[in-house]
Amino acid sequence: MRTFLSLNYGSSSLKYAKFAERDLLFKETIQIKGLKDLKRAIIDIRKRITEEPYAVVHRVVHGMDYKSPMPINNKNIKILEKLSEINPLHNSMALYGIKLSLKIFPKSRQYSIFDTDFHRDIPEYAKLYGIDLKFYRQGIKRYGFHGISYSYLLKKSIEILRNDKPNLIIMHLGSGCSVSAIKEGKPVETSMGFSPLEGLIMSTRSGDLDPGVILYLLKRYRPEQIEKILYRKSGIKGIFGSEDFREVIKSRYNDPNAKLAFLAFLHRLIKYVGSYWFVLDGKVDAIVFSGGIGENSPELREELCQRISKFGVYIDKLKNLQNQIIISSQYSPTKILNIKTDEESEMINILLEKIGPE
Repeated sequence: MRTFLSLNYGSSSLKYAKFAERDLLFKETIQIKGLKDLKRAIIDIRKRITEEPYAVVHRVVHGMDYKSPMPINNKNIKILEKLSEINPLHNSMALYGIKLSLKIFPKSRQYSIFDTDFHRDIPEYAKLYGIDLKFYRQGIKRYGFHGISYSYLLKKSIEILRNDKPNLIIMHLGSGCSVSAIKEGKPVETSMGFSPLEGLIMSTRSGDLDPGVILYLLKRYRPEQIEKILYRKSGIKGIFGSEDFREVIKSRYNDPNAKLAFLAFLHRLIKYVGSYWFVLDGKVDAIVFSGGIGENSPELREELCQRISKFGVYIDKLKNLQNQIIISSQYSPTKILNIKTDEESEMINILLEKIGPE
C-alpha cells in the first residue's frame, strides 16, 4: 500500500500528516519561527518516518494560474522560485521545505498543491482590479487563497446538506481570514485577492486598505518595513496589542481596545457576508464557519448570526456553545455549519483524484 506525506507550511507552524492511501496514520503540528526551525522540523519528520513515502505533497500558497497538483522537477522548481518573488512571505517557506524534502526524500515523488487553484474559475469580471487592463494581462489580478481549505469544506458541506450544488458562504477564520461565495457548487467570489492581504481584518494582517495609505507610508518607510507592518503588525494585533482572538473575547467588556478590535473584525465580516448574500441572488443554503477562530469562537458565531438574522439565519445557542457541526435552529431557512477544516487530508485527496488508485 502506498503511503503519502503532506507538508502544510504556515507562517508560524508546520502541520504534517502521513497517510496510507486516504487513511490517516498520524498528524502533528510543529511551531516554527523561521527557516532554521523549519529545517529542524523536516529532518525530525524524516527520522520519524521509517521508510520513504510514495509521494510528498507540499502546500504552496500562491500558484497564480497554475493547476494542482504540480509535479516537482527541475523545470517546475524554477516556476516555484518565480512564484516566491510574487509572494515571498509565504511561498519562500514552502520553497525551502520543497528543496530540503527533495534531498531527504530522494526516492519519493513530490508535488505542490496551490491554494489559488480552487478559485481559478471565478468569473473574469470578479478577478479584475479597476486599473489598466495591461496589468491584468501581466498577472495583476485577484487570485484568492485558502483554496485547499475551501475545497475540503465544500465537500463536507455537500455531504452534510445532501446537496450536490449548494449555494454557500464559507468563512475560513484563522490567523489568515477570508470568505468565499459558492454558487451551485462553484466558487464565484472570494475576499482575498492578488495577495493574502486583501479582505477581512486578520490576526496580524490589515485586510482591505486604501491604496493611498500605501503611497503615504512609502514616503516615510522602506517597502520591506511597510510589508512587515501590513503582514505582522496590523489587524487584531495592531488594534488590540495581541493577535490572540481568545484574549479579545475575554477582555472585550473591560478593555476598550479589545472591544474595538472585536467590533472592527465583526463589522468587516458582516460587510463581506452581506455582500456575498446578494452575489448569490439572496439564495444561501448554508453559511459555514471554519478555521481556528471560526471553529472555536461561539461568541463570534452568535453575534454574526444575530446581525444577519433578517436573512433567515437563526442560530441554536446550545448547539453553538457545544460546538456542534450543525448549529442552526430547526426553524432556520439557512443552515449554519461549524466544520473543522482538514487541509492535510484534502491535499492527499487532490493528488489521488489526479493520479488515481494504486
